[in-house]
Amino acid sequence: MIRYRGKCVPIEVKARDGNAKSVKTVLKHPEKYRVDSAIKLADLNIGRTGAILTLPLYMAFLLTER
Repeated sequence: MIRYRGKCVPIEVKARDGNAKSVKTVLKHPEKYRVDSAIKLADLNIGRTGAILTLPLYMAFLLTER
């Protein structure tokens, strides 16, 4: 988890498969977890699917709390 713009943002790291099951579960229940977006680090290109921002693994060092 990191704090970004005053909100908690979960981060999921995937070594091989790009499927982010845990993050999807959290995003399906915003009333319980109070999370409306997430970041997935994987061996993939930059992209966005709904509320999940996908970043390549090598960009992890750029994630900072703001």
